[in-house]
Amino acid sequence: MPQPPEHVDEDLRRLDWYGEVLHGATFTRCRFVDCDLTEAETRGVVFDGCTFSGVRFNVSRHVGTAFLRCRLRDCRFFDAELDDCKLTGSEFVGTTLRPLTVRGGDWSYVTMRAADLSGLDLSGLRLAEADLSGADLARAALRGADLTNARLDGATLTDADLRGASLEGVALAEMRFDRTRLEVDQAVLVALAHGVLVG
Repeated sequence: MPQPPEHVDEDLRRLDWYGEVLHGATFTRCRFVDCDLTEAETRGVVFDGCTFSGVRFNVSRHVGTAFLRCRLRDCRFFDAELDDCKLTGSEFVGTTLRPLTVRGGDWSYVTMRAADLSGLDLSGLRLAEADLSGADLARAALRGADLTNARLDGATLTDADLRGASLEGVALAEMRFDRTRLEVDQAVLVALAHGVLVG
């Protein structure tokens, strides 16, 4: 069988991959500029150390795909799907991430400062060591998510659901809680972090 294609240090500009299907390809340190991946599908694709600028991922679907240590600037994921994908160590700047369908995956060490993630269902997602400082997580579902050592200072959590989420190592005193749904043990930790005497 032919091996999946490997691309290294390529400069890819204004590619029209509308509706394309990519299986098992690997892109290492490639640069994607103003490319169109609208309605594209990737399965088991690895983007390692790549940069994306002005790339349109609208209505695209990604299954078991990895964006490792990538930088995405001014990209659009409008109505895209991420199914069991890895975004480990990637940075998102000025990128549209909603509406977005997320089904599991590992977003550890991701940087999404001030990102608009409002209303997204991120339940069960691994977000350990993620930098979500200043992010809008209003009405977001983070049930059972792994937020160990994540940065959430200044994040908006109005009406968010954090029940069952791991908050170990999180600076709870720097988070904004407003009608945020918590389990009893989580609520006690938040109260203690804000100087409330419990019991």
